[in-house]
Amino acid sequence: MKVEVATPEDAAEIAALGRRLHDTSVYAGIAYNEPKVEDLMRHLAGGAGVVFVVRSEGRIVGGIAGGVAPWWFSDEVHGFEYSFFITPEHANGFAAMRLVTALRLWCKARGARVVRMGITTGIHQDHTAKLYRLIGMRDVGQLFEMEV
Repeated sequence: MKVEVATPEDAAEIAALGRRLHDTSVYAGIAYNEPKVEDLMRHLAGGAGVVFVVRSEGRIVGGIAGGVAPWWFSDEVHGFEYSFFITPEHANGFAAMRLVTALRLWCKARGARVVRMGITTGIHQDHTAKLYRLIGMRDVGQLFEMEV
């Protein structure tokens, strides 16, 4: 699958795919606001960040949305992902590697020296961590949560 830069016109389809990610993740108990996600994807695809997608038979089946921003303690910028998802039936590893590579190169071109990506959905954590390590990422921390 070829990686493409999404356009603002892709936002609705990306938001609909986001619902599939949401509904199968640890976030499923939190209301999904599809118009809000669509607005964010339109904003990112319009230049406030970036969204890369992969398609199968003309339909978006995966993507990664990201951006660059200064560290809270520095003027240097770092890259990050908002969301990363490939439908299980299209998750062959190669598409995932291509999407992450596209984001890394995009962030580097905008001055980032580091890209940080997390695994917060509870979906295929071990498999995703293995992929990240395979492409050269290293573990730098853990994420914890508690209901309040």
